[in-house]
Amino acid sequence: MAVMAKYVELFIREFFDQNPLSQISLVTVKDGVAHNLTDLGGSPESHIKSLMSNLGCSGDASLQNALDLVHGYLNQIPSYGHREVLILYSALSTCDPGDIMETIQYCKESKIRCSVIGLSAEMFICKHLCQETGGSYSVALDESHFKELLLEHAPPPPAIAEYAVASLIRMGFPQRAAEGVISICSCHKEAKVGGGYTCPRCKARICEVPTECRICGLTLVSSPHLARSYHHLFPITPFDEISPTLNYQPDMSRGKCFGCQLSLSKSGNNSNKPSLCVSCPKCKQVFCLECDIYIHESLHNCPGCESLRHSR
Repeated sequence: MAVMAKYVELFIREFFDQNPLSQISLVTVKDGVAHNLTDLGGSPESHIKSLMSNLGCSGDASLQNALDLVHGYLNQIPSYGHREVLILYSALSTCDPGDIMETIQYCKESKIRCSVIGLSAEMFICKHLCQETGGSYSVALDESHFKELLLEHAPPPPAIAEYAVASLIRMGFPQRAAEGVISICSCHKEAKVGGGYTCPRCKARICEVPTECRICGLTLVSSPHLARSYHHLFPITPFDEISPTLNYQPDMSRGKCFGCQLSLSKSGNNSNKPSLCVSCPKCKQVFCLECDIYIHESLHNCPGCESLRHSR
């Protein structure tokens, strides 16, 4: 449990770093009963605090009871939201009160994507659940493998860009409250000095964003959070692989990567550079493989396309 809790904490922080506008709810299964540990929320600290204070385990596991509980929560999510369940399962059986196959069909009809990471042997019912709902099923071999499998679920799945229904959402951008001002926090119902944010609609004080105002119900976000969520909906087109020996325009003739400005060939001072390189299909600029990985995994913007956009 200590190992699982350590990496779940890491996953929660990484998830909110990748998905600042998303929400998480924690559910535990003990003695055949599913317990809602935390409600859907966007505060990583509150989730981690509740997790660390409830690390006990006992009794049989019931996969059906857990799915019934999360189905009731996620079925209320609007159509523009993405419904996903990640199950960390260490039991070798499931003790269910009814037909779990019906529950799996309910999840499939509600478009709830279920993924399972097994901590023991592979189970047919877990594999069947993932196949029916479009999720992924994997079994951790050791501690490092478990960490790798868990963090793979932090980025949002590509299906969200294809199947999400376009909808206008009313949002507010709260201002940072002045330091030294005493106000009553609507989150904790107590007076606090300085810090926090002010709802632009009802002027209520909140501790952190993103969240939903407890008074008027307005979704409150910051502009950096909105910008970081944008690239998941509009990912960069994969670059085309080319050979550095070709006289490729516009930067191939100079033999330099448009991103790092280093040589694209093995000859010369930079002998560690790979011989292969890639080209953006839109701006036609050429990049080395290291820059290709950095652009698609971290930057999420093509420097060549951005330079063309600013030059106009």
